[in-house]
Amino acid sequence: MKFSNLAPYTVGVIAVGAIVAACSGHGSSPTSTLPGGTGTSLVNHDIVLSAVGKRFLTTRHLGFHGRRAPASERLGLYTNQFLLTSANVLGYSKNNRSNGPPTCSESTGARVNDIAVDSEGNLIVPNNGSGIQVYSGPSLCGTLLMTIPDSIGQAADAAAQNAVTGPIVVGHANGTVATCNPSGCTQLTSPNMCMSCYSQVAMDKSGNCYATSLDQNTGKAALWYYAGCSGTGTELGSAQGFNEGIAEGGLDVDNKGNLVVLAQGGPSYLTVYSGCGTGTCTLVTGPTALSGAGGGNDCVYGHLGRKNERYACGDYTLGQIDIYSYLPSRTPSYLYSFNNGMVQSNITEAASYAPSSKGD
Repeated sequence: MKFSNLAPYTVGVIAVGAIVAACSGHGSSPTSTLPGGTGTSLVNHDIVLSAVGKRFLTTRHLGFHGRRAPASERLGLYTNQFLLTSANVLGYSKNNRSNGPPTCSESTGARVNDIAVDSEGNLIVPNNGSGIQVYSGPSLCGTLLMTIPDSIGQAADAAAQNAVTGPIVVGHANGTVATCNPSGCTQLTSPNMCMSCYSQVAMDKSGNCYATSLDQNTGKAALWYYAGCSGTGTELGSAQGFNEGIAEGGLDVDNKGNLVVLAQGGPSYLTVYSGCGTGTCTLVTGPTALSGAGGGNDCVYGHLGRKNERYACGDYTLGQIDIYSYLPSRTPSYLYSFNNGMVQSNITEAASYAPSSKGD
């Protein structure tokens, strides 16, 4: 385990033009920039991209917002800061009280959008420029076990039941989905998926995979289901019960097999579906606004805890982690937030419990 000497929390604000946006609502190839860059297509693999949707790049609210966590609610989890390359993935222990600082960190060496934890507690880092990194668990901030080369595109999201043995399903910034194992990555076939949009991914406990992105023909969000996480995905849209508008947020699967879908926004919304693997999605709960901490919260990626009672998401707008209650049949309710050790201007997009949900 590596411990970091993190500076006290400071506040910064990034200009709207300083972050690369997500994809267009109609499947076009939008352009936007990172610091030092110029308008560059999302399909240019030489430019690192942030998954924060450009329409949500609004003035952010400074300082801590919401409630501090009671001691009984502190579980181990990770978050990351997109603009850092050193100590950019932060680990918070279950004994962290009253918005305490992170206990450890990983330096992945490149910019990262989402992070994930498998059912064994291993940390998965889909790296924009360095492939898929896997760190040992279940202890936080373990050693680097492997880096899997990924030439398919800029990795942005990932999920696995066991990242060490594979497969790992990976979503990319160029609208492609792949499965990776220690020997490399193989692209899956995703009919009608927007090739200039982000793909977000999840895997259930049976090894089936899901991805969301925009349909290149309709410009609306759709779901792709890959039986056995291989071959050609089956697309589900509004006619099959999947109604997410122009969703661009992360996915998860709970321990009942329900698909948990996060849609970016101001605020973001969380929707729970059942049965999507059968070809028809049935609405269970939502869409529920994740606005508990105040300030038009734009959560980009979120994940469930091991017992499926908590949902944590990376709140880009406020530069913090927001925690909500979770039961598939009930509307999630806001519990608390924390931000100690994070710098708002470094972009917080994701949160992932360690260990993760048994369904993801």
